[in-house]
Amino acid sequence: MRAVYWVLFGVMIAIGGFANSFDKLAEPQASCGYQQMSHSDRCQEIDGSSVRVRSYAEQRSANYSEGLVSLVVGFVALVGTLIYLTIVIGQRAETHRRT
Repeated sequence: MRAVYWVLFGVMIAIGGFANSFDKLAEPQASCGYQQMSHSDRCQEIDGSSVRVRSYAEQRSANYSEGLVSLVVGFVALVGTLIYLTIVIGQRAETHRRT
């Protein structure tokens, strides 16, 4: 039963990574938070005590980079899940063969 939970967890991480990457890589304009930016806008992000201000081009580049990272995370989660599933199925088949 534990294997089912790990497979579901891996699939959910993969789907989340792919969905976020599609959202970030396919958007025609830069976004700041959940709002579309125009070329003259600045994006202000507050992280604890630091504030980061990005131009449109910088924010679009950051969105693209985030999309690529999400795509890689989704792919790694999917591959890891498939490898784990293969190992579990192999172990169960070996156990049934011995009995």
